[in-house]
Amino acid sequence: MAFLLIDIGNTFLKWGTYLPPPQQGRSLAQDKMAAFGRVLLEEIPMVTKDWRRQPVPERIVIANVAGTAVANPVLRAFEVWPDAPEPHWITSRAEQCGVRNGYLNPAALGCDRWAAMIGARALIGARPALVVVCGTATTMDLLTADGHFLGGGIMPGLGLMMRSLHQNTATLPDAQGEYVDYPRQTVDAIASGCAHAQAGAVERLYYLHKHNHPDLRCILSGGAARTMGPRLTIEFTYHENLVLEGLYRIAATLG
Repeated sequence: MAFLLIDIGNTFLKWGTYLPPPQQGRSLAQDKMAAFGRVLLEEIPMVTKDWRRQPVPERIVIANVAGTAVANPVLRAFEVWPDAPEPHWITSRAEQCGVRNGYLNPAALGCDRWAAMIGARALIGARPALVVVCGTATTMDLLTADGHFLGGGIMPGLGLMMRSLHQNTATLPDAQGEYVDYPRQTVDAIASGCAHAQAGAVERLYYLHKHNHPDLRCILSGGAARTMGPRLTIEFTYHENLVLEGLYRIAATLG
């Protein structure tokens, strides 16, 4: 039996099957992931091709920030298992899995950010963390050593930032450029400038918070994290599926 964990973002549905922890519990580890996949939101029915090869999950836990429109195709996809359990759609809480929510309205915090912070807490334990998830949006959230989420920032993600230049200017191209230190063509200037903006925002927050949290660790995750990572001048820990790791931790606590 396994947990089926699903992260529905603004662009992709990402899923993973994880082996449940032993009765005594143990620390979170990526090697418990048995299978992984992702599809564009408009292609959700295609997940059935992979899910048919998976055993009936013991638990299904979902973080969804894409709205209610995706719920029906996801529920229909579960029909590949006639005896599938009822899915658990997470919401952000005041406190869960050792993390306390500092939002003025805890439920208003994006559930993907909540899961990512729970995953980060489980990975690094009792030390402060700047949790950075690089997706359609880039989120930067501060966790204290005692697990208190103090607040965070949101900005357009790398891809969205580059597309906005094309869509809102008359002549800037919508073409794939590359990061270079000294761009000499417009497509590279766009790619490089946006990469600097992303990395600069993360580093600014890191140094701002490090003054009060000297042992601060930056944790980087999300689809654009591999692009941002080489641009950072600070030390960081990369984790490919931080939201899924948080969902694993939540799934392990459900009765």
